[in-house]
Order: sequence, then structure tokens, then C-alpha cells
Amino acid sequence: MAFAESGHTIATEKIPFKPLAPGVHMRVVYLDADTGSWTIMIRGEKGSVLPRHQHLAQAEIYILAGAGNHPQTGEFRTGDYVIEPPNAVHDELVQQEEMLLIMRSSGPVAFLNDDGSTAFMMDVNMLEGFQAHAA
Repeated sequence: MAFAESGHTIATEKIPFKPLAPGVHMRVVYLDADTGSWTIMIRGEKGSVLPRHQHLAQAEIYILAGAGNHPQTGEFRTGDYVIEPPNAVHDELVQQEEMLLIMRSSGPVAFLNDDGSTAFMMDVNMLEGFQAHAA
């Protein structure tokens, strides 16, 4: 997405949320194919599960609404900011209440099978397809 020299506003409310996993929905906000970075919003229903995954690059997450307890990073609540280092592996996260967050990643996230193999890769290419399918 090319921006004017002075910047650009993205009307996120016009971007639909699409299912990522049962009870977990995603909105693709921004993709940068040149750097491989991307920004998404995730909405999780109470009781939904974000599958086990590995951040292959640094990610930053801002909790817009909700609270919970992440198996690796600990308790979080509305307004918290989480930094995920490259290669961080996270067990599945059960949403204790409805959650809304925005995440910016510098690169791919691998969603993992029970044996640790990659089930699918979330990267700019996957997100472009997800975004196109969402239209």
C-alpha cells in the first residue's frame, strides 16, 4: 500500500473481521511486502482458543479490550502492551473474556501442530490471500 508523503489514515471499521479459528476473528489492517511486516486486529470471543504458535520475528501487541493470562507472558488487561521477541513460542491461549487487540509483526508467525511442525504460516503472502478472500 503506497502512502502520500504526509501519511495515510486507515478506516479500520470498514475492514471486515474474518474467521481465523473458531471464535477468533482477524482484520488485516496493513501489509508491507517490501519489509514483510504487517498489522492485524484480532477479536476473540470468550472461551475461544488462539492456537499454539511461534513468532519468527518481533511482534508488538496492544490490548484494546479484555484481560486474561497468557501461559508465557503472564497476565494482561486493557491498555497493556506486549512485546514478543523473535522465536518466542506460545502455547494455545484460551480467551477468558472477549478480547480485542492490535498486533504489528516484523515478519512471519508459524502456527504449530501438536508435534511442533508448522500447520500454516501467517505472513504477508498469507494475509494478502486472506484479505482478498475477505472481499
